[in-house]
Amino acid sequence: MKRFIIAGLVCFLLSNTAFAKDEELPIKSDAKPIDIIYIHGAYETKEAFDKSVNNVHEDMVKQFESDPLMYKKLLKGGCKKISETPIIFFWADKTTESLKVIDKALAYAKNFSSKIAQFGRETLSHTLHDAIWISKSSNSRDLLNNLNELVKNQKAKGHEVILYGYSAGSLLTVQYMTNRLPIININEMYNDNDTSYTGKYLYSLIKHRHFEPTCLDALKESKLVFYTDNDEFVANPNTQYLKDTIPMLNDYTEKYCAPKDAVRGFVVFGAPLTTFDSTVSKAGSPGNALSQLAMKYLVENDMFFLTVNYANDFIGMPLPGIPTYQKLKETELLKNMQPEGGFIYDDSKVKNHTLFFSAHLAYWSSGKKFAKSIVNAYNTGYKHFYGLDEAEK
Repeated sequence: MKRFIIAGLVCFLLSNTAFAKDEELPIKSDAKPIDIIYIHGAYETKEAFDKSVNNVHEDMVKQFESDPLMYKKLLKGGCKKISETPIIFFWADKTTESLKVIDKALAYAKNFSSKIAQFGRETLSHTLHDAIWISKSSNSRDLLNNLNELVKNQKAKGHEVILYGYSAGSLLTVQYMTNRLPIININEMYNDNDTSYTGKYLYSLIKHRHFEPTCLDALKESKLVFYTDNDEFVANPNTQYLKDTIPMLNDYTEKYCAPKDAVRGFVVFGAPLTTFDSTVSKAGSPGNALSQLAMKYLVENDMFFLTVNYANDFIGMPLPGIPTYQKLKETELLKNMQPEGGFIYDDSKVKNHTLFFSAHLAYWSSGKKFAKSIVNAYNTGYKHFYGLDEAEK
């Protein structure tokens, strides 16, 4: 009997511990909302994506608001909360015309293909089509404008946002981070190594003014700089245009850049980022510089970037490395970075027991598991980035 009572007491304590772990922590009545904006992947319909999001969002709210670290850091001890209503950014309707060409070719292929080959060809072609389509700046430009207006509108309501990018949508999410966050301090752009006349002229104009931190798309839309086929950014060769336009740069910044303190973080999942942009890690390239500036901005503004992939998801790709604060500080561009709680982490080894061909869709089938995977990546990533996990050993 004594052994039975002890066993029962242990079970009672364990069950209460498990309950407490998922128990929502107190949120203030006037807590500031943080919206989750979900950006879909390839080959989606609005109805299907709405259903997917609604299947997971309630668990996101519960898991985020019951996790001690997220409660402390992200929600500022209950002064902020995760909005109960998800926001969906839908873009598949923009690909309709180009998809007609794909569908026409698939219809012809039915004349000589097996059912299995037809299924594989249709799935692969639609998935690759949307991912390639959205990775082209000529296509993503309007989408980024629309997404930025959405972020601005939520900011005007007093809301902050977290961007969730799924599959091909992760490409747009990362473009928003590198192209729209005000990660460029143009006041520090002076470069003694640029011997071109227009380069020197642009820098001389900058030196005599003060500009707000700006973003890549503001510079591109202003036509102060151009992106060349050689993967370089060069100043507009028209010096009169530079002189006339540079005073308006802050206006371009306000129009095209994300407002400060609007975005709290990024989560990409089922993400083929490394497949579609493997050149970003090339040292000395503009893409690499933008990536480093984005990481600096995240770290210094208490933001986070998480990659969460199921281990058997054959589309989700890990990042080429998991950065730490100390490693980033070793690079010339980031040596003066000041940490304010932001971090970057990749967790592409999340266990999932579905078959590999359905793993890419499994994020949406179990909201609680998916939400806990993000919470775990947030906790593990923060500790790993700042070396706190080593301190605990």
